[in-house]
Amino acid sequence: MANTRSATLSIRLKSETKRRLAKLAEASGRSSNFLISDAVESYVADQERMLAEMRQADRQVKSGHYVRHEDMKAWLLSWGTDRELPPPKCVCGKVHADESPRPPSRG
Repeated sequence: MANTRSATLSIRLKSETKRRLAKLAEASGRSSNFLISDAVESYVADQERMLAEMRQADRQVKSGHYVRHEDMKAWLLSWGTDRELPPPKCVCGKVHADESPRPPSRG
């Protein structure tokens, strides 16, 4: 971990989880504290990214930039069939920079 400053936090674990953690720490040559800290850092970063993506998606929907569920479902269900549909369009009618065609099916 790059950050050498840390704070102490007490947590409760199920006995089985604590046993598994100790076994993993021993097998990996790391301390249980290191594994817990690493796991929490990863979890927090993942949750922050997810919330940012949700906020962005909410802004896009509110501004009229989204693909209807029914259109997306129909397109996905057509994959690998003889009648594969073209990618669905944004309901605003514009073509956006991130709308790239799906690569051709293999097989």
